[in-house]
Amino acid sequence: MDTGLSDQVVLITGAAGGIGRAASLAFAREEARLALTDVNLPAAQRLAGEVVALGAQAIACQADISDRAAVHALVAEVSDRIGPVDVLVNNAGIFQSSPIEDISVDEWDRVLAVNLRGALLCAQAVLPAMRARRHGKIINIASLAGRVGGIRAGAHYAASKAGVICLTKSLAKAAGPYGITVNCINPGVIDTEMTRAWPAAWRDEFVTQTPLGRLGTPEDVAGAIVFLASRAADFIHGAQLDVNGGLHMA
Repeated sequence: MDTGLSDQVVLITGAAGGIGRAASLAFAREEARLALTDVNLPAAQRLAGEVVALGAQAIACQADISDRAAVHALVAEVSDRIGPVDVLVNNAGIFQSSPIEDISVDEWDRVLAVNLRGALLCAQAVLPAMRARRHGKIINIASLAGRVGGIRAGAHYAASKAGVICLTKSLAKAAGPYGITVNCINPGVIDTEMTRAWPAAWRDEFVTQTPLGRLGTPEDVAGAIVFLASRAADFIHGAQLDVNGGLHMA
């Protein structure tokens, strides 16, 4: 299937992590042009090297997506170096599992700033050029925790991801008339460095509860991201796509 992603400029935040890395390599195989953004610049640069080895174009960028000026500078840099953004993947986020009574104001604010404010700021930064061209795709990475509340995730993480789900709907209503689609993905429990640090009993519990009998992989989520970015999803808008192996069905 021709995804229509060849030569499209794809900006991925949190690109160097598990899901971000898998998505970056998946887009590279579609011959997209990639802007790989992460607070860990050396990791983003290494990933850019992997993307180039696959025959795609990539640049590595560093930005704190919770800072408005930094986000606008990032989008300007990407536009100058490889072109205006066609696809934004709001993937960057931080996970916390503190019990409710232990969440400090600073911790709450930091999680919301990165996970929710960051998604808003990145969308705000790319929307003007997308509107002018009447073309664009925005894909937000939320979470199962945003749909059901924290299971092992902290209340602040779950609340931030619930906010991403609602932000997706608001952005879809505003951007749709300009030909821009906005959707979100709710990953379940994914086998990444974060979940590998969990106690084995937690991981085993989720495997038992998941009808498909395993944790998800970053590639499972990456496939959904590429699908929503492709022309096959041109009429999917304001939607949530659950990628959780059946752990939650609604």
